[in-house]
Amino acid sequence: MPKRYIQEMHKFSFYLLLLCLCAAANAQTETIPFDKAYKRVYQISRATGAKPAIDGRLDEPFWEEQGLWSEPFVQVTPYERAPSASPTKAKLLYDDTHIYIGIYCKDAEPERMNRFVNNRDANGIGDLVSVAFDTYHDFRAAPEFNVNSGGNRTDLIVTDRLDVNLSWNAVWESATQVDLADSSWTAEIRIPFSRLRYNWKSGDGIWGLHIRRIIRRNNEVQNWSMIPLKNNGHVFSFGEMHGMDSLPRPRSMDFRPYLMGRNHAAPSIAGSPYGGSPARSLNAGLDARFALSDFTLDLTVNPDFGQVELDPSVMNLTAYETFYDEKRPFFLEGKHILDFGNGSDMMFYSRRIGSAPSSPVRGLNGTDVFAEEKGNVPIIGAMKLTGTNRNGITIGLLQSVTARLSTRVSRVGTESLETLEAPASYTVARVQKNRNGNTLVGGMITSVNRFFSGEPVLETLLPANAYTAGIDFTQYFNNRLYYIDAKAMLSSVKGSAEAIARLQSNPVHYFQRESAAGYVGIDPARTSLVGTGGYLKAGRRGNSRFTFAETFEWASPGFDLNDAGYLRQADLKSNLSALEFRQTDVWRIFRSNRITLTQKNQWDYGGSAINNYAGLEWQSMLLNRYEIVLNETYAWHQLDSRLLRGGPDMRYNPAFITDLTFNTDKARRLVFAFNWTGRRHLGQVRSYNTLAPSLNLRLGNHILLAGQFSYASNDDELQYVGVLGSDYLMGRMKQRTYGATLRLQANITPDISIQCYASPFTSTATFSDFKLAADTRADAYSDRFRSIAVDHNSGEYAWDGGSFADPDFRFNEFRSNIVGRWEYLPGSTLYLVWEHRRSQRTGGYAADWGDNLERMFGLPSVNTLMLKINYWFDL
Repeated sequence: MPKRYIQEMHKFSFYLLLLCLCAAANAQTETIPFDKAYKRVYQISRATGAKPAIDGRLDEPFWEEQGLWSEPFVQVTPYERAPSASPTKAKLLYDDTHIYIGIYCKDAEPERMNRFVNNRDANGIGDLVSVAFDTYHDFRAAPEFNVNSGGNRTDLIVTDRLDVNLSWNAVWESATQVDLADSSWTAEIRIPFSRLRYNWKSGDGIWGLHIRRIIRRNNEVQNWSMIPLKNNGHVFSFGEMHGMDSLPRPRSMDFRPYLMGRNHAAPSIAGSPYGGSPARSLNAGLDARFALSDFTLDLTVNPDFGQVELDPSVMNLTAYETFYDEKRPFFLEGKHILDFGNGSDMMFYSRRIGSAPSSPVRGLNGTDVFAEEKGNVPIIGAMKLTGTNRNGITIGLLQSVTARLSTRVSRVGTESLETLEAPASYTVARVQKNRNGNTLVGGMITSVNRFFSGEPVLETLLPANAYTAGIDFTQYFNNRLYYIDAKAMLSSVKGSAEAIARLQSNPVHYFQRESAAGYVGIDPARTSLVGTGGYLKAGRRGNSRFTFAETFEWASPGFDLNDAGYLRQADLKSNLSALEFRQTDVWRIFRSNRITLTQKNQWDYGGSAINNYAGLEWQSMLLNRYEIVLNETYAWHQLDSRLLRGGPDMRYNPAFITDLTFNTDKARRLVFAFNWTGRRHLGQVRSYNTLAPSLNLRLGNHILLAGQFSYASNDDELQYVGVLGSDYLMGRMKQRTYGATLRLQANITPDISIQCYASPFTSTATFSDFKLAADTRADAYSDRFRSIAVDHNSGEYAWDGGSFADPDFRFNEFRSNIVGRWEYLPGSTLYLVWEHRRSQRTGGYAADWGDNLERMFGLPSVNTLMLKINYWFDL
């Protein structure tokens, strides 16, 4: 089978290469000249007279008697620079308090307009228009305001690299009006200057401007000033808006106090003095924002994020920490300013603030040791200062303080109060200088300080102080066609000898492993750990068919970011080479194609090669707007230094990894999507496959149903089980994981919505064919382990060297919530939330999901009902 598979791979690679070589020119002949479509200039006018009523109509004197209509928008897709059969134009005006935008959209097929009413900040459905302002004209980031034909509003921050932060929220007004008799719809938008950050003393009066329209039924995208699909930077490619003179000085103070009531009911545990009766609480807090010249100060006191979406269920059998995305609005706003990292490794990972406690209750067994249930570490308050001054210097500063978290613990009938987390202070500071959009230089520092007074146990578990510092530099050349990008970071962690010893032996470092004996090792007397990390990258990007990049990365053995940031693994050096071909013009049955060839090599600091692979990825959109992404990777050399949890490195046989994603036209009422990921090792029982089909169905213009089922099979002959004396125990694991995610969303109006979420999840595994690690780096697979004979009896296995517990398990979890949201006034919201959870992990194996579902819904449940109201007012 491997030989046949390799032959098929060769055929596939040949066809992809043929596709690259045969790309043809766009069949469309009528196009607007590039210099007439790119970097357009709009002259904004100062408004006079009576202000318009924001009702979506553009027939008032305010719109008809002043200002200039823009040139007709130009297509970006499907045919770049082609005129559209559904033309669009826009007009912008401003006064001392607001910017006004009117957009007129003709439609060649008005009966097919997509007028779906979606959630706030969900802009993926419905015909829409958007406007974005590069207020500093520094090509770094821009606030963007979207409104669809159903009246749905979305606000976001988009960066030059097209990173999108949908959790930035502003208070602004918009309305739309559909006129079928005129075959058109119009959008009217009013944005307060107080919601924007800008240099009010700007000398040239120029802002970057981007206005866009999307027609969903044929995925047509129009721009007022074209941003090419192959561009030199998203914000860099904006057009210009001239005339932003005599702007009001930013003078804004707004406050959003909240009041929340919560009822929490957890099941009782036999013998436990805690739980069983509902716990009721009343809480209050405040969010505030102040405009300070070129900067904005955000404050939050006693924040609560009970209305945010739940994290997905995960069964992690690796040594690595699970990474969860940030979903809390305060920490997401301005995220791009505090971004400093490389991929998922980052100096600031905001979920460290207010996370689950680092020190669980010791000895908790549910028989004679019980503890009161506690949530995440409470945040006393946080402050964030962000902005860019007229000299192009961007500053970000965040300070947060978390409280001591304690819980009542009953040990053999004696109750005490035990501390799970010490008070801590988190500081993050970022500065970056932008010069003409072509040179960026900056730095960042973070610090975490814990206060252990009177907590000797915690002092042995966690570092007392952690500091990181970094510098970054980006230089573009030849109109941004070529670039150099570099980051360098230094980390220093200090604490007790016991805490630093724990740090040296955790999965990020594993200083005790055999392969590191020649250059690192655990020093039990050490009270600090220092390291460096970073990358150097150079390449070609921009408006060209072929791009390339070469990257060198490093993370020294002592490098650690995990007090304020996130680092998956230290002790790595790597280089990555990438070559990409992009076809953005329509060719035969394809709207677009992207083919990327990558090759990566990794070493540890001892000089051992630990990973070598090559990958080929094809991304394509067909003329019917079906999308396909296929990634095939061949790894011919792999050493896993984390499998045996600090033991010897384990060699894996060569492997093929395939990832296939497919979806139908996203503009249709019914959308089907499918993802398959497969890993197959040659000559070794180690395979992993996941299947995840999903369906989205729109009912009318107000209801969306979404469902996804996932199945994963994991068969591994060398799955880690545990340590027996000086031996490392492995077994053949057969794991099956099932999950489903169901969502119902009903939007009565753009400001009133109900969301229902439910997710059952099961993971179960059985182990057999137990073995001990032998010559784990041997070329011959059979030399890497030696099998042992075992007898099973009463939940444990016995062998000549002792015994160990049966590792079979099954984990069942069901999580659901219902969230009602009503924005009863601009910026003021009422939430009603019900959250339901039940979960259990036990021994034993049960592959049938029906049996697991029956068991799951028989488990005790935890229910939380929350009512939260906030009120926004501006001074």
